[in-house]
Amino acid sequence: MKTIKFTLIIVLLTLLSCESRNDSVKTNWKYVEGYHFGDFLSFENENIKIHGDTIYRDSLPYAIIENFEKTFLFGTENKLTLKNIETGELGLYTSKGK
Repeated sequence: MKTIKFTLIIVLLTLLSCESRNDSVKTNWKYVEGYHFGDFLSFENENIKIHGDTIYRDSLPYAIIENFEKTFLFGTENKLTLKNIETGELGLYTSKGK
């Protein structure tokens, strides 16, 4: 019985992790600390796009995704660290869901 539960948990986590990184990043983000790209970032906005590790605003490079931490624990939020292209300053954001 324990083996079946363990297997089901592994399968569930595998299915959850199948979402690509870009799809995981395309959510709503709230500012936490560091460089301020805005209080709230939404990739549902038509003028903000992701291509590779670069975020474009109005077709111009805006920021680089420095780090993305996805969590599966209930009550915790994903974290996104963005790097300002011009200054290299970092800004931290947490996910607010799709």
